[in-house]
Order: sequence, then C-alpha cells, then structure tokens
Amino acid sequence: MIIMNDKISIILPIFNVGPHLRGGIDSLVNQTIGNENLEIIMVNDCSTDGSDKIIDEYAEKYDCCVAIHHEQNSGAAYTPRNTGIEACTGDYIMFLDPDDRYTLDACETLYNAVKEHDADMAFARFRRIFEYGGKVQKSYSPYMDNLDEVYPDETFETENFLDVPDFIWDNVIEKIVYGKTVKGVYPRDKPLDVIHIDNIEQEPDLLKMHPAVWSRIFKRELIMDNNIRFQPYVSGDDMAFALETIIKAEGIVFLNNFMCYDYYIRDLPSDKSITNTVNVRLLDELMESYIYCRKCTEGYSKEVQTISVNPHLLHWTNTWKGSPFTKEENRLLLSKVNRLKKIHKSDLKSRMLLSSITTALETAIYTARE
Repeated sequence: MIIMNDKISIILPIFNVGPHLRGGIDSLVNQTIGNENLEIIMVNDCSTDGSDKIIDEYAEKYDCCVAIHHEQNSGAAYTPRNTGIEACTGDYIMFLDPDDRYTLDACETLYNAVKEHDADMAFARFRRIFEYGGKVQKSYSPYMDNLDEVYPDETFETENFLDVPDFIWDNVIEKIVYGKTVKGVYPRDKPLDVIHIDNIEQEPDLLKMHPAVWSRIFKRELIMDNNIRFQPYVSGDDMAFALETIIKAEGIVFLNNFMCYDYYIRDLPSDKSITNTVNVRLLDELMESYIYCRKCTEGYSKEVQTISVNPHLLHWTNTWKGSPFTKEENRLLLSKVNRLKKIHKSDLKSRMLLSSITTALETAIYTARE
C-alpha cells in the first residue's frame, strides 16, 4: 500500500458506453497507487444503455467511486467534465474517457513525476489501439525515444494521419507544418526519457503533441486558480483545455518513454464515438476551438502561437477533404476559417496554410451543384 498525503481526483464523462465502461473503471480501481488514494468521479450524462446502473454499482462497492447523474443530456463531454471539476476534492486532477484504459501504474508514475519536480502538470505517451485494423501506434513525440527497448513485446507503428510515405512525413510535413527546427533546451539527436521545464516558452515543441487531457495530471491550483474549464465544443474542448493549462503551468514534466494510456480507436462501423463520426458540426466546432486557442496565445512567442494551431489545421484539412459537404456547409466552414485567418498571422507558413484552406473551400463551393 502506498501512503500519500495527497488525493487524485479522476473525472469520467459518461454517456452510453456500457459495453466498455467496466473495463475503464476497473483500470482505475486496480491502479498500483491504491484506489484509497483516488477519488473516481463518474458523471452520467443521461445514458440510456444501463451505464447509469453500472456506475451506481461501483459507487456502492468502492469508497473511492462517486456517481453523479445529470438531469438533462448535454450532448458532449465538456459539461460532465466541468461537473466533475466542480465536484472533485483532490489535490491533483486527471481525466479518463471511460471507453479507454489507464495502464496500471499510470497514476503512480505521473504523480511521482509531478511531485518530484514540484510541477503544475505532468504527462506521458499513449498507445492508439485500432480495433478493426489490429495495429498499435505510439503517440507523436518530437523527441527520440527508447520505446522499442522499454516495451520489447510491443510493435509500434509511427503516427502518420495523412497516410503519406514516411520519408515525406519526416522530411517535409513535420519540418514545414510542425516546425521541426524549433529550438528548445533539450537535444533532438538522442533518446530522451524525461523533459522538465519551467514554462512552455522553453520547449514550444511540447505543443505539437496530441492535446490528450487524459494522459496528464494537473495540480488542482493550476485549474482552479486560473478558472480553466472545458469550452462548449463537441470536438476541440480538450484541445482548448490542454492549451490553457500548459501555457499557464509553472513547471511541466513530460515522460517520453512511458505509456500511461490505451486509447482505443473504435473504428468498427457499428461502434463509433462522436469524434469518429465526421459531420459539419464537428469541423465547425474544431475551428471555433482553434480560434479560441489562438486568442489564448496572444502575448506569447511566435513559436507558441504557430505550433499551438498549425498542426491541427493540417488534421482539420485532411478530415474535410475526406468528407462530402454541401455548398452551404462549406460556406459555414469558410466563414470560420476566415475568422481565424484574420488573427493567425504569426508567420508566412501560417498565412500560406490558411490561404490554401480557404482556396480549397472556395473551389468546393464554386464547383458544387446547387
């Protein structure tokens, strides 16, 4: 048993995840840190598949589990996440999407890292597990790693969401859009285990990584003292939250060789999450999130402003290209892109990237049938 003076609150937004829910909660109650050191806040957003009964069952069985039931469905994860923040009492705060899993030592390892360095937050790598294709990707990191040695029984594929040849990804996409030549205080030519900085300006490269709030541990004061909450976007709420916390954090730790989370890609046609079902609302609210994030970085360096948005624009464009939208839907998306274009003028690459997006949208609108 680990004896600690702190408690970690872990918040789960829950809506109709019945088939996967028990596995997610079990990955918490069986943590090596001991569930007596955890406060597991399960917020049910009016599920209709029996998820409500499952969390009541866990709340009755485990002292660490708390079940909260919304009276009205909010339609997205941001509201139950914010409900959990308001209800939690822990010294540290973490998040879990209930259809995923923490690795069993995730809480212990992240907690030890954030305490050892007296940091406001710590985070680590995660695995993308594609259920349909049966492949496993390691999450992107701008630093060299030793993951093949640390996890010798695992075969990782490199993240490459554009499906371009690896040579083009490594030598063109990352350099031009991700800003691979950005300088930091840590080297890029040898494997690194732990990155510890005082603030994000020392290592803007950390902003290139997936805004996975569920791979992070936050000191309570970071969130509460800065009044950081999830913004009302069905997609992109995690990006905004991740950005606000990391730019305001005093002390950041990144564990480059540690996998803390298994992120399941439910890519079967009969089992897709909201964010795996592309529609105009998803891309509309993603762009709203980019606008919000860009405004948050006013007063920060050009590197922070650029890196916090540009890689996401590439993902947005790739998603848009694969989704047929009507002329009116494309007009809506174009209006949002133009809003970002007015404020996101950090450098020539940013302006060129946004200009190419607007040109593509304008072409789609012009050539579409009435």
